[in-house]
Amino acid sequence: MGRHAYLIIAHSEFNLLKILLHMIDDERNDIFIHIDKKVKSFDRDYISREIKKSNVYFSDRINVVWGSVSQIECELMLLDMAIKGTYSYYHLLSGQDLPIKNQDYIHDFFDRNNGKEFIRFNCGNFNYYDRVKYYYFFINKIGRSKTLTSKTIRMLEKILLSIQSILKVNRIKNSNIIYQKGTNWFSITNDLAQYVIEKSNQILKDYKYTLCCDEVFLQTLVVNSPFINNLYHLKFDNDIHAIMRLIDWERGDPYIFRKEDYKDLLTSDMLFARKFSMKTDKDIVDIIYSYLCNDEGVKR
Repeated sequence: MGRHAYLIIAHSEFNLLKILLHMIDDERNDIFIHIDKKVKSFDRDYISREIKKSNVYFSDRINVVWGSVSQIECELMLLDMAIKGTYSYYHLLSGQDLPIKNQDYIHDFFDRNNGKEFIRFNCGNFNYYDRVKYYYFFINKIGRSKTLTSKTIRMLEKILLSIQSILKVNRIKNSNIIYQKGTNWFSITNDLAQYVIEKSNQILKDYKYTLCCDEVFLQTLVVNSPFINNLYHLKFDNDIHAIMRLIDWERGDPYIFRKEDYKDLLTSDMLFARKFSMKTDKDIVDIIYSYLCNDEGVKR
């Protein structure tokens, strides 16, 4: 029975994060957390106070900007911290995820599927080459920001992309790499985690100035390696069973679960779900917590 590492990326909803941590607090787990540098009033003690059984570690903090290589950098930083502990599995979660099975169930599932890699691939061939073949020089400065300055820079970025298209710029034209895309959340083995970190310098170099390649780098690395044979779900068909996470993209981007979804969540065969928000619906968080945890609960 192996130990697991939970890698958590969070930037808000710290009451929800506290509940997530309480639900994965187990002597078989350790927890590694990145809190976005943009967060000004972050109380580490507030976040970790409820952790009684797991070891909890906080990474250095960087400014994670949507769409930029900083998202990959954050994941690699957490993995690099965690692999020193040599865990059976490494689970990447956001601070707005929750387990929907208890830890005994989750550990038993991964014991039964030991050696399998839980990575989700989109359908068919990679059709997002614009993300990697052009240079996005300003994505690290604008992200999803809607300020006047960001809008101006975004317009400049579009002009530069048009120029690159006219000039037939293709930074990967001489590459023999097969590119693939999928969900960035994963559960991977120690062997793959070690392999990723061995390639980390090259990954950061290859995906600098690309767009949203936190959804590309791991899938691409795996599809060009022997680890492709170890996938839990072998088809490239968007099936969420590939990562055992209940995520609803049909009702949202993704949809935020609500109280009326409790039956779907509690009867699902998935292990985790996203996403949740205490601001949108606190009740569904309480329902899941009460169903899975029988102790005195989280004080908040």
